[in-house]
Amino acid sequence: MKFSLARQRAFDQTLNAPDFVLVYQMGKVGSSSIEASLEHADIPSWHIHTFDDNEEFQMYHNTDDVACFFDWHIRAAYKLTLSHRKRILQKRDHLKIITLVRDPIATVVSRFFQDLHIQFIAGKKNEAIHGDMDSTLRHLTDAFETQMRLDYFTGWFDRELKRHFGIDVLKHVQDPSQTHWRIEQGGCDVLLMKCEAINQSTDVLGEFLELPDFKLQSSNEASNKWYSALYQRFKETYPFERLFHLYDAPLYRAVYSEEEITQFKQKWGQ
Repeated sequence: MKFSLARQRAFDQTLNAPDFVLVYQMGKVGSSSIEASLEHADIPSWHIHTFDDNEEFQMYHNTDDVACFFDWHIRAAYKLTLSHRKRILQKRDHLKIITLVRDPIATVVSRFFQDLHIQFIAGKKNEAIHGDMDSTLRHLTDAFETQMRLDYFTGWFDRELKRHFGIDVLKHVQDPSQTHWRIEQGGCDVLLMKCEAINQSTDVLGEFLELPDFKLQSSNEASNKWYSALYQRFKETYPFERLFHLYDAPLYRAVYSEEEITQFKQKWGQ
């Protein structure tokens, strides 16, 4: 990523646009179709996971391995850019924010496999993982259990929306049977949506964006990932009951009904 003063000024104009929308959520909760839809509708927007750093440094314990994929000077410049852009957004009189929440186990597993390259750093010391599925799976299972910071996911809304914009989501979410919530506070207009209901939320998004003809676009993400076989083996063999405690976190208890949580557990149970 290259940084320049001209590019910064141009993006500052985007951040100050009257119809600007901030797509602001933790990784792997289904925002890609919203991004594609905003672009298709010519709505200026910015998609961000955190205003503090590259989120991988917050998500994993093995930050030395994470650092192998980031040049320190580019990372430092990026952190300054994030701080600058956050100040611009905080000074706006009115800011629309779209954020999402998703089944936490699906979120954690999807994100881990997106970042497999990070977990292969340590694994390179053992050449067997490159040609042996079982050895590779054992290595990744260990990394999944020891390197993921699950509090990144359970605490995201407090660490981001509450800390930077003063929005305490849990105070506004009263009925977990809903598919979305609209929160208006301190100049911020926040639409919180369940990822699982996003395909049925075109009208909700249209109303929020004040676009009656708004259409939800496909993100056209490739489904045939290079790690698909490994991902399938992991899902077939890992005892996901070890992660069921995530459903007891205040965030997920507030957003999802008992019926939904039961369905999630049935999906992931062995």
